Amino acid sequence: MDLTSRLHNVQSCLEENSLTLPIFIQAVLDNETPRSAPIRESLLFNAAQICSDLYKQDTSHGVSSWAFEVTKKELCEEVTELSKSHHGLHFNASKTTLDYLEGSFMKTAAEKMQATAPRLWTLVNSLLDANPRRRRVMPEEGQQASSLRAREKEEDLGEIGGDDDEFAGFDDDIDWDAIELDGDEAEREVERKRKKRRHRAIARNIALLSIKATVAISIFLQSTNERCNYLQSILGIFYHSTAVPEKVVETLAHAGLSISISSIHTAIKSLSADSARRIRQAVRTLMTSLAYDNFDISFKTSEPTVERQSTFVSATSATAIPLFGVDDPTVLRCSQKLWERDPLNPSPSAQPIKIDIDDLRDFHKRSTTVRKEAGKKLSPLLENYAWHVRDILVRRGEHFGQFHSELGQPVTIDQIPLHQTTQIPCRAMHIKESTPDGNIEVVECLLKQGGIGEAGSKNFDDENDVDMSEWVIIVHGDLLTKERLDAVARSRRIEATPKRRFQFIVFLPGLFHFKMACADALWRTWVEPKESRTDSNSLFQHVGVLRPTDTIKFGSKPGFRLTHDVLHHDIWASMLDCWRLEATSRNSHWTSLEEFAKSKPTWELIVDMSECIVQKYVATTPTISSARDKSTRERDKTFENQVLRNRDELLYLELCHAMNAGDIGRVEATFLPWIYMFKATGKHKYASQMLHFMCNMRDVYDADVQKVIRKNWLCNPTGRPHGFRGIDWVVERNNLYTKVIHCGSSSNRTIEHIINESPLIELYRECHLTVEDGFHLDHRTVRHTHPDITKTIGKLRGEMKENQSHTFKPGRRADSVIPDQIAAAMDMMQRKKETTTAEVADDQLAIEADDLMVDY
Repeated sequence: MDLTSRLHNVQSCLEENSLTLPIFIQAVLDNETPRSAPIRESLLFNAAQICSDLYKQDTSHGVSSWAFEVTKKELCEEVTELSKSHHGLHFNASKTTLDYLEGSFMKTAAEKMQATAPRLWTLVNSLLDANPRRRRVMPEEGQQASSLRAREKEEDLGEIGGDDDEFAGFDDDIDWDAIELDGDEAEREVERKRKKRRHRAIARNIALLSIKATVAISIFLQSTNERCNYLQSILGIFYHSTAVPEKVVETLAHAGLSISISSIHTAIKSLSADSARRIRQAVRTLMTSLAYDNFDISFKTSEPTVERQSTFVSATSATAIPLFGVDDPTVLRCSQKLWERDPLNPSPSAQPIKIDIDDLRDFHKRSTTVRKEAGKKLSPLLENYAWHVRDILVRRGEHFGQFHSELGQPVTIDQIPLHQTTQIPCRAMHIKESTPDGNIEVVECLLKQGGIGEAGSKNFDDENDVDMSEWVIIVHGDLLTKERLDAVARSRRIEATPKRRFQFIVFLPGLFHFKMACADALWRTWVEPKESRTDSNSLFQHVGVLRPTDTIKFGSKPGFRLTHDVLHHDIWASMLDCWRLEATSRNSHWTSLEEFAKSKPTWELIVDMSECIVQKYVATTPTISSARDKSTRERDKTFENQVLRNRDELLYLELCHAMNAGDIGRVEATFLPWIYMFKATGKHKYASQMLHFMCNMRDVYDADVQKVIRKNWLCNPTGRPHGFRGIDWVVERNNLYTKVIHCGSSSNRTIEHIINESPLIELYRECHLTVEDGFHLDHRTVRHTHPDITKTIGKLRGEMKENQSHTFKPGRRADSVIPDQIAAAMDMMQRKKETTTAEVADDQLAIEADDLMVDY
């Protein structure tokens, strides 16, 4: 019997039993007897196909309406369920803490939405990528690229200077075209890059779809339950931290993309309270160092009146940094022990430490970095110079990038273990720190914020404060801060208690300011004397090639960043010129670095040549003194100046590299020559303070305290290799955020607003990172890739080749003979003579944003 006949039989049967088909189907579904089970299971199994067939008939509108209502109900149930508090997407403005902004909020929200509302998530994603002809993510591609973003995630710090290390992006600096590859290898490299770009594009599309879906669903959730505003709260705090106008915030709040302005203000107050709690929690352990510095800000009025004038305000910012690597906290319980040996103690129980010029001679005799060991070609310091010579060839020589894996690092002396430093910004203080009294106020305020003090004193809270009278606290700062604290200690030496005597402070000189002072000492040596500028091979003339528009600025007040860059670029060109000469001296066919590279030199040859370059073209005090003792016709004054500048600039490179690498031992090893230079260039205060600190490390602090100091003298905000910075760098960066980025605008730009926002600058930075990561905002940073200066360096190399800067020519004169400042300072020591250079010359340069971006 055919299908039509069987259908007629069924219809007849239904009619005979007075049943319609809908009633029959309903009865089958309701009947759970074994006899009805096969037909019921068949009906259920084919339900989707039946609905699909009905949709193809004239009843399609009715079927789709029914399906839509069912789907709508299920989706509404998913939204309602997801909006409940136990799913963790609620936000309470009055109970906001710093923990709330930690982690990847977008990823967290997306995972919860997919798990709790799978149909809603699928639907929204489908609607966002609805056109199949323009579909940005094909199903088979999605899984292949899904992990790419995690592997290649660029953690932009959103901060100045902190994210790049010295070798970040090294591969991008290598001239791969100059490295010979065979045909198959070149094709594989091209194909690898093509696939990488394709995968990145797919990963980006996946991320953007997920972001849009999360945002859309978040709007549904907030509209359903106004307390379910996880995304909106984070965005609201983000808008506040970026000074988005209130009108814009209100618009975004009405669109479901922010919480209300009043809720934002409530959240900020709660975050401020939580920040104060964290400061106390950290400082009360007595295992936290403090750092502070002043900042000045001008509040200008467009139309000054008697009641409202433009004002200039001096304030102080500070931060608390938990100490790293302290195995035994009691080693810091040594305040009394240090006071017994303090020269300021009126009744010392031990022999006080006295510091004079003989200590400098003693350090010079004890120094091992300048003495050549048996069997070695160079001293340890010169070996480090040779490493920098190789580093310049590999990274700046265009044709030698293949040696990067061989380069390694200089021999370490005392490496700080790699770790990520955390900081807790303190509340800024409307206190002028430029006087001793101001420093007293600042320190007292910081102790109060931290919840520590001296038991029995007037403001000590027995229940909540911690007694720190027997402990020392490490304080970081610049030279001026140290001088003012010394003045306070001298004036309070007869006070009865340790806290009132300020004997608890162990002061560490800020190494960022120290590096600035070193750059300034070199500028005073090589640029400040007018007579030194006319020589064709002078540093000032080289600036005309490197920075032709900055020559006037460089001759007066160049600032740190410009000086730092010029010193680096000049030594790069100088050493590459030396490499050319050394290569030619070994093989007459090696007339250029390109020809030398074509010979495929071994790494052993590169090392040997670098050591010879240091011996030939880098002066030492004995060699330069010997050369200058000769008669005029035997001397080449231009060559003498050049090799002496090579030494000074390599010393600066060594300091910068050691600081970035976190090798505090190598940093300390440079102190002695820099102290000599400070003395010779009139920076007597820096020379005195650094010598004083070296003596304290040698004679005052015991081994355990020294270990704590060295491990915490530098910090690493990123936790990455070559990411170490001076603690004072962190304070200066905080100052920039406080007085420039989060200072408010228009009528809201007041000192009160700045002080209220100051404890939250680190939270705002974390918020920016969270939003940038959550919304796939790659490459969003105030820092930018360094410009390609290969041609500029090449032009300077051409000038040096033409001037024969590194070729010894007996009898050649120079417009000015630059003194060896180390030898000059030694001579001053021998005669116990101090120059009469005005002490005002030690004044520090104002720090600008560009100065904080230095990362090499």
